[in-house]
Amino acid sequence: MNDEQINFKILFRSPKYPAIVITEDDLWSASDIEQLGNICVISGSLENGDEIKVIDSTGEEFWYLPEQYTLAPGFFAKKWTKKQIIELYNKSEAAKESGIQYSLKSLSNKKLSKIISEICKILSHNNRLDAD
Repeated sequence: MNDEQINFKILFRSPKYPAIVITEDDLWSASDIEQLGNICVISGSLENGDEIKVIDSTGEEFWYLPEQYTLAPGFFAKKWTKKQIIELYNKSEAAKESGIQYSLKSLSNKKLSKIISEICKILSHNNRLDAD
């Protein structure tokens, strides 16, 4: 394998898309394995060994292991709640840049997958990887 090729791997099971990628300084949206791999690899190579987490549409947490270019389910991580995901987004640089806050009202009426999907839609308009 040359320097230009990276073999991004999924260990055990793949996340359900869309997914939110949490890096040290921002949130990103991934709608498929290719986007997810690109975000993880680029973010992993820029970080100082900080962990990159991925929250899939079921609220399950995955961890990216940059040394192995591998994404694995978070073995000791519990599922993220609707409120935790919304608060994560609302405190993010992406929310500040877009000026869009996600409402915490009527959470019981919204499915977790719908909340994640809507946040990913907002994030996809902010993703700067496409501009590079």
